[in-house]
Amino acid sequence: MAIQADSQPIATYDENGRPGWSYTKISGAEKFNWYIYSGAHENMTVGDVDSLYFVGSIDAWSNATSELPFWNVYTKMKNDGSDVGSWYGSRITYTLHKDSQLVRQGEKCIFYALDAPGDTFSGMRKIPMMSRSVTGVYNPEDEILTVSLGSDSAASQCSVYVENIGMDCSSFGRRVGKNCIKMTLKS
Repeated sequence: MAIQADSQPIATYDENGRPGWSYTKISGAEKFNWYIYSGAHENMTVGDVDSLYFVGSIDAWSNATSELPFWNVYTKMKNDGSDVGSWYGSRITYTLHKDSQLVRQGEKCIFYALDAPGDTFSGMRKIPMMSRSVTGVYNPEDEILTVSLGSDSAASQCSVYVENIGMDCSSFGRRVGKNCIKMTLKS
């Protein structure tokens, strides 16, 4: 699976020399989608996911909710009439609730959905992505098709820096960052 599928422009090395990726919207309907999980070769349910997170900063935004990154969890199609997408069953989206959470431009933080990631990352402010919306049916037993961190093509501006991106699950943790992919099994 391509990590940066349907992303324009694609992420680049950070121009400020920070380890990781930077994405800056230039114009029009550009957006990014960075896929960190594919259910094509393994099975995991929505209920197996403990945490989705990225370590980085939001370097530019104009205070519009659409300009902040969000997580999407897409479930596999069931072909029973309940599917809402042409290629997925349902979509669960986790976003920042900007009116109740202070987001400082350029501040390196841990942005997370569901539970905060383990104590691997310390010394940074943790910002929960508390708002959840569901397109279709939310069922913890549904199998996950893919998980992505993305931005909205309707945003007027968006500049995001990501040093690490990952997910913790009941049976494993997966982390992408600093030019490596690391997967750890839980005992």
